[in-house]
Amino acid sequence: MSQQQQANPTASTPSASSRGARALKRAFRIVRNALAVLGVAFVYLLVLGYQQYEDRLAAGDTTCSLTRCL
Repeated sequence: MSQQQQANPTASTPSASSRGARALKRAFRIVRNALAVLGVAFVYLLVLGYQQYEDRLAAGDTTCSLTRCL
C-alpha cells in the first residue's frame, strides 16, 4: 500500500457529493433526451398538419382550411 493511500484510506470511495453530481448529470441527460424526442414528435405533427392544410386548400375546401369543419 502506498503512503498516499495509507494517509487517506477513504480516497478510493466516491464521496456523497460526487455521487450526487453523477446522479444529477444522469437525470439531466434523461430529461434532455426526453425533451428532444418530444420536440421531434412536435415537428412531425406540425409538418403533418400543414400538409393536410395544403391538401384541403388544393382541393378547394376553403371553408374547412381556416375553421373547424362541423
